[in-house]
Amino acid sequence: MLRLLGIQLRVVHALTLREMQSQQTNLVYGLGWVFFDIFLAFAGLLIMKLAIKGWSAPGMPPITFLVSGLIPWFLFVHSYSLPAGAINKGKNLLLLPVVTELDLVLAAALRNFLTYTILFIILAFCAKWYDDTAFPRVPLGIMLLFFTMAIMGTAFGLLLMILSRLYAPAGKFTGFFLRFSMIFSGVIFQITMFPPVIWPYLEWNPLLHVEELLRTYWFYSYHTPVGSPSYVAVWLAGMVLFALLLERYARRRLPP
Repeated sequence: MLRLLGIQLRVVHALTLREMQSQQTNLVYGLGWVFFDIFLAFAGLLIMKLAIKGWSAPGMPPITFLVSGLIPWFLFVHSYSLPAGAINKGKNLLLLPVVTELDLVLAAALRNFLTYTILFIILAFCAKWYDDTAFPRVPLGIMLLFFTMAIMGTAFGLLLMILSRLYAPAGKFTGFFLRFSMIFSGVIFQITMFPPVIWPYLEWNPLLHVEELLRTYWFYSYHTPVGSPSYVAVWLAGMVLFALLLERYARRRLPP
């Protein structure tokens, strides 16, 4: 079993390098354009946040506030959109006996995670310098939550891909709800900006818990009234387990 696991890890490693080398290959400095695309999206929302900076909580400067929440959110969104594209792009590799659909998904997810990790660290240092804020309160907690966003996004994308094979319009309904989820997931506005009467309904959202915990672990002046690490852990374990079981079922019984 250990030998087979070692082989699959080497396969994922090779596929990850292939993923990184294939980014924006039609442009000079291909991987650099990936960072540039993300930065443009971040800059657009930053301008909006600065325009309404009066809504920011005391002790949480707008730039650092957005870095702490928006980059992890981008990581989740891009992670959930990866599986179908990764499999479609690497379908010729599936002819090799050692390559599975899950290997392609994991390679794309790892490449995406490394890209956003580099960007997150760079923007965090830039925000700290610009806003002149203190070093994050619990760096390990921030790292674990950032990794959680990547895993949850990948697992959710795997679930959505397989559900779309069973029922094609599934992705359209999910996309509709995700357009509004940024507002209610604590990405731009923390939960204390909403009326307390709707907090019990917003608390069902695990992404809100992640975002609120990120701000709590980052800022010394903010302590979330709703964030629960155990709730996030239960959702994470459940999504990963269900995604792996469904992927195993789809590999044997559903057409790609």
